[in-house]
Amino acid sequence: MAKRTNIYKSETAKLDKIKAFLEEEHSQDETSAMFKTLVFEYSELLDQTRLITRISDRLQKKLNVAYDKLEDKNEELNSKNDILRKTINDLVEARMGKKAATIVLIVAVILFLASEAFLEPWVERYSIEHFENGAFYISLGIKALIAISIKPIESLIERRLISSARKKTLEDPILEVAKK
Repeated sequence: MAKRTNIYKSETAKLDKIKAFLEEEHSQDETSAMFKTLVFEYSELLDQTRLITRISDRLQKKLNVAYDKLEDKNEELNSKNDILRKTINDLVEARMGKKAATIVLIVAVILFLASEAFLEPWVERYSIEHFENGAFYISLGIKALIAISIKPIESLIERRLISSARKKTLEDPILEVAKK
């Protein structure tokens, strides 16, 4: 604030001097001389104002160009961020898909072994008591049911793994900083 006052100090003093001059009576020559001084000082002030305005305009143009460049870079970063986010999601989904397929394969082997070890003997005993030669078809139906249920089980496991991976990703402090 002090610098602003100092900048206009001489102009304020000149204005006060002219106001004081106008309150007094003066001769034609004194008035003419004061008027010439006033015109000269106004001309100087106008030149300074023009110079300051040109400098200000140039600086404003530079600021506008810099702002436009920043906006372009920001849009570019947002675009690359979206691509990166999509790539990360694709990688997470692929990794979780592989995990889900591995888990489902293990579950399928366990189900197959369980059906062979536990269900097959029970089906044979039950079908011998109630149906003739039906054990093969009942066993085949149970195995088909197991085979058909593998894909929905895989989808369910994959969705859960992806969901938990996304939660972990969202809780990652590095990604939190990148979002801001």
